[in-house]
Amino acid sequence: MNRRVGLVVLLLAELGFLISCGQRDGIGDIFSEESFNTRIELRDGRQIVVDDLLLGQPTLIRFHPDSFLVIEEFGTPRLIKILDLKTHKVREMIPRGRGPGEMLVSWGVEIIDRDIFLFCGQLRKIIILSPTDDRSFTIDNEFYIEEKQTQRIHPLSRDMYVCLSSIGDEMRFTLLDSKGKIIKKFGEYPPFINDDEIKADNDIFFSSIGSTPDGKRFAAVCSKTDLFELYDIEKGLLKRFQGPLGLKISVEAQSVGTGFMLKPQPHYTTYHHVIADKDEFWTAYIGYHFQKGKNQTLEEQCAKKLFCFDWHGTPLRMVILEYPAISFDIDWRNHVFYALAIRDNITFLVEYSLDKVFDEAN
Repeated sequence: MNRRVGLVVLLLAELGFLISCGQRDGIGDIFSEESFNTRIELRDGRQIVVDDLLLGQPTLIRFHPDSFLVIEEFGTPRLIKILDLKTHKVREMIPRGRGPGEMLVSWGVEIIDRDIFLFCGQLRKIIILSPTDDRSFTIDNEFYIEEKQTQRIHPLSRDMYVCLSSIGDEMRFTLLDSKGKIIKKFGEYPPFINDDEIKADNDIFFSSIGSTPDGKRFAAVCSKTDLFELYDIEKGLLKRFQGPLGLKISVEAQSVGTGFMLKPQPHYTTYHHVIADKDEFWTAYIGYHFQKGKNQTLEEQCAKKLFCFDWHGTPLRMVILEYPAISFDIDWRNHVFYALAIRDNITFLVEYSLDKVFDEAN
């Protein structure tokens, strides 16, 4: 009897060890495009044409719940355009510079409640814009964050931010308070083939981040491999999974000037942007394989498909876009999809109804 009990205990211990190793080593589900039971093609979108809106080099859009589109620009005198969808008025904000109310480059726009959060990675500065009674916006706050070299930051709420830890940091993520001070660091890096030779960092695993409205969970979707990570702020890593390529990367250290850069192989651009709600999150799939001697076109840098998952990592639906998209966002309340799209090397704004998508989901 004691031998049987001992055997059961041993088997349970071995099972627990295997499960923990699987979590640590990043072994998880691999999905394919066939994993999505629902496929939806967005067609016959309505182009948003505004005479006063001139797009330079737009990189991102975000929908504001008071019916605005916030557009991030690169290399323009003012880095943020705010389009009022009710009046079609356009306001340009945030001059380029190092002074108060200025940024050198915008590295992301996020919206919490009705406030717009902007981030300049070069200055390590966050600027918060708040709405006024006359449908305008004003700078409510700006401050510098303590994390020195993050490439991506995401507000979970007005009081807490999560960001990719600095290159070379031992931990994958950093949690910051409302003043940009470090609360804690957490999360292990995913494994790769030669991680016993080269130290993992967030250059290898550069990711887009999206979170639930309550800020308790977030998804990190890698841009250079097809890996997804789901985290709970309190519990830590919930799940890793990947697809549709199932990439197993190794990392090469290549000399650049007096230093070196880490380059994952095979060399891909996989995902860009994560848009999330309480029940699901969407991410833009690019899946471009770089080939030596071939330059990537602008359209090849854009997404042609979107993948949608619930917060357990279950594939829900695949959305096929009418035009390649640089960026997208969703009005979850009114079921409207907005895209910063490209056609014949010209960027434009387009919108689609998602009523059919969510009617089928319900």
